[in-house]
Amino acid sequence: MFENIDIGLIKKELRDQSKNYKQNFINIEQFIKNEIQEILNLKKNNKPIIPEISFNDIIQKKSKLLEDIKKRGCVIIRDVFEDTFIRNLNNQLEKYIDENNYYEDQRKKADLDKYFSDLKSGKPQIYGLYWSKAQIEIRHSEQMAKVQRWLNNLWIYENEEYKVFDPNKELSYADRVRRREPGDDTLGLSPHCDAGSVERWTDKNYQKIYKEIFSDNFEKYDPFNAKFRDRIIEFESPAVAHVFRTFQGWTALTEQGPNDGTLQLIPIAKGMAYVLTRALQNDVPESELCGSKPGRALSINKDYHSLLLKGLISIPKMKPGDTIWWHPDVIHAVEDKHSGKNFSNVIYVGATPYCKKNLDYTIKQAKKFLEGKSPPDFAAEDYEVNYKGRVKLKDLSLLAKKQLALEDWN
Repeated sequence: MFENIDIGLIKKELRDQSKNYKQNFINIEQFIKNEIQEILNLKKNNKPIIPEISFNDIIQKKSKLLEDIKKRGCVIIRDVFEDTFIRNLNNQLEKYIDENNYYEDQRKKADLDKYFSDLKSGKPQIYGLYWSKAQIEIRHSEQMAKVQRWLNNLWIYENEEYKVFDPNKELSYADRVRRREPGDDTLGLSPHCDAGSVERWTDKNYQKIYKEIFSDNFEKYDPFNAKFRDRIIEFESPAVAHVFRTFQGWTALTEQGPNDGTLQLIPIAKGMAYVLTRALQNDVPESELCGSKPGRALSINKDYHSLLLKGLISIPKMKPGDTIWWHPDVIHAVEDKHSGKNFSNVIYVGATPYCKKNLDYTIKQAKKFLEGKSPPDFAAEDYEVNYKGRVKLKDLSLLAKKQLALEDWN
């Protein structure tokens, strides 16, 4: 599919949307410089950069906080789950892994996961598990549903043509677990974005989403306008999510923070505008998009994006039960080394609102759940088919069945 795409022609078409594509980039570059200087100033003065709110306060519509979230493209929601509850789940998960001989299974199937197969550690850091009790209890809890609906409602989800999604109904995107041991230096992930790479230039609906960026109207671009995001067609790949997430995110199972081998962000919601227009500049080979490759995450690199990388920060200290969320266009990374003293564990849970695109995927995923297999977006490792303690249909709440498309929301 990708081989038939003329990148040079697409770049010309995108340049032609601007009166002066070079000046358009200069304007966007200046905006990014200002944003990064603000981030660096806050960091220098030990002031918070990522907006924060407690779970008990999310029903309050604090306008300043909402402005900050839409500016930064990320938010920490604290105390979503009680500390004791989370610590028990973390222990349950460890028991699930040990009792089912996951490490032995993982060694046998290590080559199936092309995304993480190069890791050299004796133990994995990303676990191909999806249906453990701990994951289900987090993913399908009432608290998580409340958080996801609050996040979904930060978006513009209706327009003059159609309703993109229902913000008050959510579907479940089963994802993995991270358990990173102290001293690990194998899991570092360089700065990147998920939800497509080359597609952001080539896909017709992505072009519509970013039209204001390419056509000299950057100041009018709203990254929280969902129009057309449910219509993107991604390249087939086990490294690409085939759903629309209003936010990616995870829930902390252990304490973690800077230097604990955990998440880093470039907290600029409009940062994608720099990436998109940078690829149109004359120093980039005409057949390339700053190193982006189909079927992979969108890479952010020092050769073309050194300015953006100045804004990369580590997240602050997280407690068990805290959650962090970031917009699908926000650049993120994982620290190269875990220099802390304790395991850095998380369960990945994104916000996946109810829409046709997400429902189509969830129906496929439901079949995998019933069989205990890996979800469609991930390598077919299928570790859990015969695992003791795997959650089955009879164990699910009504809410979980709706979120997994096993019951009708209506």
